[in-house]
Amino acid sequence: MGTGKKNYQAPEWLTAEFLQDVLKEHFKEESLIVADLLVKSAQVGDVVAGFASEMHRACFNLQRGNVKSKFSVFVKDHPKGQTGAIALRSKLFKREILTYKEVLPRVQALLESIGDKTQIAPACYYTTETPEPFLILEDMQLSGFENFERGRLLNLDYVLPSVEKLAKLHACSAVIAKQNPEVLQFFDEAPISRNPDRRDFLSFFPVNIRCVAEEVAHWKGYEVITEKMFKLAENVLQSAVRMYDEQDKGFKVFNMADIWINNLMFHINNETKEPDNVVAVDFQLAYVGSPAVDLNYFLYGSLNENVRKVHFKYIIHEYQRVLRETLEKLKYDGHIPTLKEIHIELINNSLIGVIAATCLTPLIFREDGGFENLEDLNSRTEIGDNFRRENVENPKYRAFLQRTVKEFELNGFLDT
Repeated sequence: MGTGKKNYQAPEWLTAEFLQDVLKEHFKEESLIVADLLVKSAQVGDVVAGFASEMHRACFNLQRGNVKSKFSVFVKDHPKGQTGAIALRSKLFKREILTYKEVLPRVQALLESIGDKTQIAPACYYTTETPEPFLILEDMQLSGFENFERGRLLNLDYVLPSVEKLAKLHACSAVIAKQNPEVLQFFDEAPISRNPDRRDFLSFFPVNIRCVAEEVAHWKGYEVITEKMFKLAENVLQSAVRMYDEQDKGFKVFNMADIWINNLMFHINNETKEPDNVVAVDFQLAYVGSPAVDLNYFLYGSLNENVRKVHFKYIIHEYQRVLRETLEKLKYDGHIPTLKEIHIELINNSLIGVIAATCLTPLIFREDGGFENLEDLNSRTEIGDNFRRENVENPKYRAFLQRTVKEFELNGFLDT
C-alpha cells in the first residue's frame, strides 16, 4: 500500500515479501518476518528529498526471534522521464551504488581497525542496477537523526562534527587509494567534465550564476562585481574543467562532491540539545580529487556566512588535525598535507565555493521545494527561470549574497 503526496504510487516491486528477503540476507536471520507494510513518499510538503531520485519510506512490523517492533527503510529509486534520462547518462546511481558496495564498507573497516566507531553513512541493505537501479538504506530517523531546520544555514555546533566526519572519510579514502586504487577508479570523472553525456546536467551551473548576476546588476555599488558575475556565467564550465584537471597532482581523496545541508542528517544530544553526530546521505556526484572540493562546497554553500568569516581558520585547522591523526593511526605512508597546503588548495579551487554559494545556497532559503523535476533546475524554461528568480529575490538569500559576493570579489574568486 502506498501513501504520501497526491497521486502517489508505490513501486510494484516494493512488497513485504521482497523486503523480508532483503533483510533476511542482510541480518543473516532466516526466521525474520516483515508484515503490515506501508510505503510513503519520502517528501515533506513539496520539498523533493532527492533532486535526481524518487524517494520512498517503507514502514512495517519487523519480527526478529521473539521480538516484534516497528521498523522502516529508505528506498532511493531511479527517477522516470527526462530526469531519469539525465541521471542515467550522468551515471548518478552507478556512483552511489559503487560507493555503498565498494567504498564505504572499506572506509568503515579501516575505522574499526583503529577502534573508531564512526558511522559515515546509513547502512545499505540492498542495491541493484537491473532492471533499474535502486538502493535500500537504513532509515536514520529510527536512530534519532533528523534533517536541519529549513531556511537556515549551519552554525559552528553543526559544522564541527560534519568536518570531523568528512576528514575521517577523506583519510580512509587516501589509504584505499594506496592499497586498492582500482576501487576508486570509477570516480575519476569530476562533477564538471568534458563528457558530452553530462551536458544536460551541467547546464545547472551557468543558468543559476547568470540569474544571480541579473539580480546583482540591480544593486548600486556592485557594478564591477556584476560584470565579473556575467563573465563567470559564460565561462564557469570551462574554468571548472581546468580547475579539476589541475587536481591530478597532489593529495587526492574520495569527495562526496555534494555535501550540503540537505545531504546531512544530525543527531541531537538529549541533554545538551546540541548535535553530537552526523551522517551523509547522498553520493551521486562522488569524485576522487582535492579535499578542497568538499571543503569549499560545504563551507561556502551551507554555513552561516558570519560563522564562516569568524571561524574559517579554526574549522580548517580542525579538519587538518583529524585528517592527520586518522592517517597516522592508519599507518599511512604517503604525504599528509600540511595546514598551509590545505589553505592553498582551498584558494586554488575557490571556484567550487562560488558555485556552491550561487547555485546551491538559494535552494536552502526556500520555504518549499517548488519544483517537480531536475530539468526545471537545469534549463531556461519559464518554470525554471521563475523558480531561480524567486530564489535570488528571497530577502534571506539576498542578504547572504550581498555579503558573500563582496568577499569573493575581494579574494579574487570571481576572476576567470
